[in-house]
Amino acid sequence: MEGFKSINIFLLKVFGFYLFWFISDEYLSHNFIFYNKVWTFFYHILIVSANHLSVFFLDLVGYDVVHNYRSIAVVGSFGVTIGNYCAGFGLMYGCFALFTSYPAPIKKKLWFVPLSVFLVFLFNIGRVIFLTLNAYYSPKETFNDQHDFFNNIIYILVFVLWVIWIKFIIPTKEVKESKLSVN
Repeated sequence: MEGFKSINIFLLKVFGFYLFWFISDEYLSHNFIFYNKVWTFFYHILIVSANHLSVFFLDLVGYDVVHNYRSIAVVGSFGVTIGNYCAGFGLMYGCFALFTSYPAPIKKKLWFVPLSVFLVFLFNIGRVIFLTLNAYYSPKETFNDQHDFFNNIIYILVFVLWVIWIKFIIPTKEVKESKLSVN
């Protein structure tokens, strides 16, 4: 019965994080000027970071790149636009919510949660880079397929991080010993 209680608490926490996100993104940010400024600032930081880091890496490997606040293009292509949903804010927040909600020692959360969110951020930068290169090398018709493909890679990353979190980071010495004695 204790296992069901902790699962219910975990699910309530995740739902609480989701509810906060939904209310913030769909209601508060549209109806309260101050909240909108704060919420938009988070999107702004992620968009600018994704843009500038993508341009940096593309320049580093020798591509001639043009960009503005939301757009990146290799010269001679139509490029990509980084929309709010492409900034990765929701996915990083979801990753944060998932790992923070799971019952675990705070010491493990203090290093694994930021590391996970940072990895999702880096994969999102990689996604922007690859989509920019796809826009340069491939016809426009394949763009949506590639966009969805790279989104799925980031979802797989979160799943792999979740498995690592559950199987390797969280188990305590006692849990490992009890599994050994059963076998």
